[in-house]
Amino acid sequence: MKKITSLIAILALVCLKTSATDHEIIDGLKYLIDTEAKVATLVANDYSGSIVVPEKVTASDGKEYPVVAFGDDCFDGCSELTNVSIPSSVTSLGEGCFYHCSGLTNIEIPSSVTSLGDFCFWGCSGLTSITIPFSVTSLGEKCFYDCYALTSIEIPSSVTSLGEYCFSGCSGLTSITIPSSVTSLGDACFSG
Repeated sequence: MKKITSLIAILALVCLKTSATDHEIIDGLKYLIDTEAKVATLVANDYSGSIVVPEKVTASDGKEYPVVAFGDDCFDGCSELTNVSIPSSVTSLGEGCFYHCSGLTNIEIPSSVTSLGDFCFWGCSGLTSITIPFSVTSLGEKCFYDCYALTSIEIPSSVTSLGEYCFSGCSGLTSITIPSSVTSLGDACFSG
């Protein structure tokens, strides 16, 4: 019995020591630090106002980590968020990244970003303009769902598909440019 208890204790210590990720708050922003991949991901927290996300952060281990992604639900429900400066080190905006950020009025996405996750800007009811770079190849499911203040949008020729309900509920949308590169429109893409 002592051998089994000792073995369990040793395994628990090994599991704790091999953890390669840790959450840290650096300059008021919360990151998931992955020490094995040597990268940082901005993660959910109670954000408000105007935020400038740096290209690199210095973690508690004294090492610098590039910020490569905004995690899933990163700004979920941050209705007091007014502006986010996305660094050129970021390549992806996670699922539900700006979900219900009603105070967000415009955003510029750097050319380093290649994907906008499903539900990325769902419910950003104050969003009036957005610049989508040529690096983006697809707009996820319900990407701009209920962005009813959005009046026009130009989709770059790099995009090949628009997800289901992508612009559903965008009742203020009066102008949209869809390039010939788009070969797939998801179900109910423009409903409402």
